[in-house]
Amino acid sequence: MRNLYKKITYLILNTFCFLSLLSAKTSPNDLASAGYAQLESGDYSTAIKTFEEILEKDASNLEALLGEAIIYTQRQEYTSALIAYDKIIQITPNNAFAWNGRGLAAYNLHNFDSALDSFKRATEQQPSGFFYESLAWTRMCRGEYSLAAESAKLALLQYNSAGEHSLYPLLIAYFAYLESSEKLNANRTLAYALSNSRDKNWPQPVIAYLAGKIDAAEMISYVTSLSEETEAHTYIGLKLKISGALNTAKLHFDWVIQSGDSSVFEHTLVRSISMRKSFANNLF
Repeated sequence: MRNLYKKITYLILNTFCFLSLLSAKTSPNDLASAGYAQLESGDYSTAIKTFEEILEKDASNLEALLGEAIIYTQRQEYTSALIAYDKIIQITPNNAFAWNGRGLAAYNLHNFDSALDSFKRATEQQPSGFFYESLAWTRMCRGEYSLAAESAKLALLQYNSAGEHSLYPLLIAYFAYLESSEKLNANRTLAYALSNSRDKNWPQPVIAYLAGKIDAAEMISYVTSLSEETEAHTYIGLKLKISGALNTAKLHFDWVIQSGDSSVFEHTLVRSISMRKSFANNLF
């Protein structure tokens, strides 16, 4: 669930789950089905036209509004996505999927107050590992490290209860504890992550790097995509920042901002850190 493509896949799956729970008054819409088929095939231009055609006749059609919101997110048109999700929430105010989608849009717009509220609403309606992980990332961006660690632990519990495996909540908790000067909890978290690394797939090399089992160069050698490279530079930078090597950390953060994949959570976190006065003041 790391890059935008996987986020969108998650959104699409939840869209169909959500639509299946709509009122019995909602009848199947063949045009909407065509729009989702176009969306899944990657033909976003045609899909958006299809959804617009539906909305011209029925401005509150949930299938079309959801389809548009997903496409806007995929195109990284987050302001438009936020507007679309607001329309959906007005119609279905208790839907976790819509609140999570709204939170992702707000997060990528660096509107962390709004993202926090949205992810909280999502977890209240439907606790899930992904929703709690999103909440944890938002708290990290806000500098609420103790709360970020708590949200990360809840994310891990939800992932485990669903039979899913993810090391990312442990990475969040590890750095959140370090930022909170809770080194003992950080070390325990890292030890737990090491014991739960099932293979050498990403982000296991990050865990090995943080534990001192491999160096930064070897960790990066496992990278297979831009999103993973973005994460690698982020975690190197975070480790250097906490150790006090701020100028070197900044080099990695600058790479993330200038060359990284803007669709991963870590990219937004790095931007939020770089914009903090406390970080800038310690550099100059």
